[in-house]
Amino acid sequence: MQTGGEETVHHLLVHCHWAFSLWQLGLSLLGVSWVQPGKVKEVLIAWRRRMKKSLAFGVWKLIPLAIWWSVWKERNRRIFEGKDLSLHEFKLYFLRMLYSWSQSLDDSANLTFVDFVDNLKQGY
Repeated sequence: MQTGGEETVHHLLVHCHWAFSLWQLGLSLLGVSWVQPGKVKEVLIAWRRRMKKSLAFGVWKLIPLAIWWSVWKERNRRIFEGKDLSLHEFKLYFLRMLYSWSQSLDDSANLTFVDFVDNLKQGY
C-alpha cells in the first residue's frame, strides 16, 4: 500500500509490495513462472491465456479476485480503521479467503485448509 503520492489502480492491485507478495504466493503454490504485466487489464488477459483445466482450473480463476479483494480490504482497513495486518497475517488472510471461495468447487468441497494448500502444490 502506497503512503503519500497518488495511488494508481495498477500500483495497488499489481505492483505494490503487498499485492506482489500475493501474486508470488498464488503462482508459486501452483508452480507457475510468471512475468507480471504492467496493468490490471494486461494481467487479466495474460491470466486467461494461462488457464488450463489441469492446473487447478477453478482455483486458478479465483486467484486474481482473491488477491484484489484482499488488497482492497487491507487498504480500507488501514485507511478507515487505522489497523493493519502483518505481511504474514495478510498472506494467511488471502489463503483462507481463497480456500473459503474454493469450497464451492466440486473438487475441493471437502478438503481441509491444509489439504487444500497441499493439493494446490500438486495441481489437483
